[in-house]
Amino acid sequence: MWQPRLQRWGILACWFETVTMDPVNITLRPAVESDDEFLYSLHRAALGNVVEATWGPWDDTTQRGFHDDWFDPHRLLVVMVDDDVAGVVDAQLSSDATSYISRIEILPAFQGRGLGTHLRHQLIEDAREADLSAVELDVLQADRGARHLYVRLGFRVVRGEAPKQRIRPDLPAGLST
Repeated sequence: MWQPRLQRWGILACWFETVTMDPVNITLRPAVESDDEFLYSLHRAALGNVVEATWGPWDDTTQRGFHDDWFDPHRLLVVMVDDDVAGVVDAQLSSDATSYISRIEILPAFQGRGLGTHLRHQLIEDAREADLSAVELDVLQADRGARHLYVRLGFRVVRGEAPKQRIRPDLPAGLST
């Protein structure tokens, strides 16, 4: 049985111990309560322009409410590059044996270096090893950069409900679509 908090952490920790992106090392650590403010600022830095393109000007009260509802340090992994916090991963097992990637957010200073691609590849591999049926995520239609990345990684739209699209990768053997 796939356990998203413990087993996934173990699998990802092993993988990240061996990954080096010259000249940096990537690790994951469990989130803690004190990560709350950083993760809110990360969300604004990584997706603020997409949120505004989708729903209009950033409303701090509304976005803070969404963040407070989402933030659960027991479920989140903080992405570290060398000793710097670079992003967050939130992936969960949904009720139908599907791995749902709720968030992968990377600070703009660390984008374009392959970090998000490595994380997505590893989450797909973790799901395959856990014999899950699929991997899915939602992407905002206004997020052209992310949509381009997902197409390049083999994701395809399986359902479109504006302003989002539910997408899945063309999965390796052992995972169904």
